[in-house]
Amino acid sequence: MENKIIIVRVIKSLEYRTIKNLILKDIDLNMNTLDFKKLVTEKIQTTPGFAPYKTKAYDSMKIFFVPHGQKPNNLTINLDNDQYFLNNNRTLAENGVVYETEISYFIMDEYLAYKLNPESKW
Repeated sequence: MENKIIIVRVIKSLEYRTIKNLILKDIDLNMNTLDFKKLVTEKIQTTPGFAPYKTKAYDSMKIFFVPHGQKPNNLTINLDNDQYFLNNNRTLAENGVVYETEISYFIMDEYLAYKLNPESKW
């Protein structure tokens, strides 16, 4: 069992770039993605400093950045490659998550609307 550090970018608003990082330690990369989402949602509800993020019903995860890889042009979310969405029926490792991967956690409907017109409003 390999336990790693994963950085989750909790995105409250794509347009306003309202993002807060949640650093999770000792994450088993053999964990099912659906279980990982439940863990992250629980951490958002219980970690100090995430009060503005508690009211959103996050439902999707996408790899933002893999260490030693190319960072995306958009500072909010990786719009370039839709193959980076995490499949709920696979483990984190099967989805390509490695040590210190940054994962965006967001609402899919907001992502689809933002992808059509990726402009920042701040």
